Amino acid sequence: MLKLDLHTHIWEAFNFQEPSVSIAEKVVHEIKKKGIDGIAITDHHNYEWAFQFRELVEELYPGEIIIIPGWEIEVRPVSSPFDEYQVTELFLSDDTIFRIYCHPGYYTPNIIIEDNIHAIEIDNYIHNWHIRKPQVERIAEEHSLLTVSVSDAHNLENIGLRYTEIDLQDLYTRAKT
Repeated sequence: MLKLDLHTHIWEAFNFQEPSVSIAEKVVHEIKKKGIDGIAITDHHNYEWAFQFRELVEELYPGEIIIIPGWEIEVRPVSSPFDEYQVTELFLSDDTIFRIYCHPGYYTPNIIIEDNIHAIEIDNYIHNWHIRKPQVERIAEEHSLLTVSVSDAHNLENIGLRYTEIDLQDLYTRAKT
């Protein structure tokens, strides 16, 4: 089992700078300091940075930590267009995307689970104030969703304050079904 923080905003944490050796050193140090195995980088509307950063980290620290590129996007369900919510999409491979319903209850109190949602946040370091855990647990069970704990880190120090223990193969398997 791996300890992964599946929702972080590293590009934002470093003021939208290009990936660099200095940023990689700081992020890898923080991941190791927190005792986790890796992170998903899920900045708003930008996945290119996460892919570039992963390449840099793999070059500098081969096999030491896991970086999963992704992004956070807004979704307006066709069935209820006033109920916007956020989803993180984790790009596990060229043809495998794992989707997590982010901070349920924020913008809308309604939780609408559409096709291709694989997990839902039950513990979010920044957004816990509005997550109704009994409702999330019920919805997760009804839709066979994985519940995840995440930091939603928008700064370096918050990386890994929440994480999910999971096997990477479980993410792939859920994304393929």
